[in-house]
Amino acid sequence: MAKYPISHNGKKKLGEFFRDILSFHIPASKEKILLDPTCGRRYLWEEYTKPDLSGNTRLEEYGKVIFSDVKDYGQEIVSDVRSLKFNQQFDGIIYDPPYFFGYSGSDDPRREDYGDYVQTYDDLLEFMEIANERFPSWLKDHGKLIVKCADQYHTKERRFYPHHYTWIDKLTNFELIDMFIFIHHRMSPTAFQVKDRPCSVIMHTYFLVFKKAKNMIRNF
Repeated sequence: MAKYPISHNGKKKLGEFFRDILSFHIPASKEKILLDPTCGRRYLWEEYTKPDLSGNTRLEEYGKVIFSDVKDYGQEIVSDVRSLKFNQQFDGIIYDPPYFFGYSGSDDPRREDYGDYVQTYDDLLEFMEIANERFPSWLKDHGKLIVKCADQYHTKERRFYPHHYTWIDKLTNFELIDMFIFIHHRMSPTAFQVKDRPCSVIMHTYFLVFKKAKNMIRNF
């Protein structure tokens, strides 16, 4: 990997792109502890969980990576992020909650992994509020928060939602320090079948990297 990662993925797979982001902003060390409180099936971590010829994984390069999700995917903790409590602090939090809303009945085969898209807009805002209110106390002063999110065109409302902007606006206890764009190469066969679509077909995901705001450091 180059000394500095590129701000878009090019032809890299999601796991490879995430590895570049994480290794740059939170370099691997046995002294570091990470938290992924909405881990799902850990698609993001595929470059870290696949064993090498010796049977070791990149996860072992960190002191500890704690995985949690509301569903049991074999991770250490099964819990809604709203109910999580920690007496320790982390060097990094990777946050990938469901980022679409209002799509009940989606035929996306991944829908069960992403909350079935049935949450409301207020539910989405609640995930942002959880991050803003609780994560500062879970992060060390030098810790970083990496948020994975996407924008959304709501077909029923015929409205474009710039969710990445809302995340940045809502995380008032953090400072945005970096942004990465993952370009999708999988095109839905129905993507263009919306008559008189008022916006582009969204084909990218964001990784937003934050640090605690200066006024939040040592206030917890």
